[in-house]
Amino acid sequence: MIAPVKLVAAAVGILGTAVALTSGVLVVRGPFLGGPMLAPPSLLVALGAFVVGAAGAAWGLTRYERA
Repeated sequence: MIAPVKLVAAAVGILGTAVALTSGVLVVRGPFLGGPMLAPPSLLVALGAFVVGAAGAAWGLTRYERA
């Protein structure tokens, strides 16, 4: 049976990875993939979501390995 701490850490790690990937695509699609650039407020929100997602992924996946 898997420990509840491992389940929570895995969920946070997977959710953080998903948030970082999707917000990273939003940030990069304009200048590098030929799509329209986001408006400055939306770009700032996407960048903030990327940072929070990367931090959540790092915390969740390292906590999963330590538990």
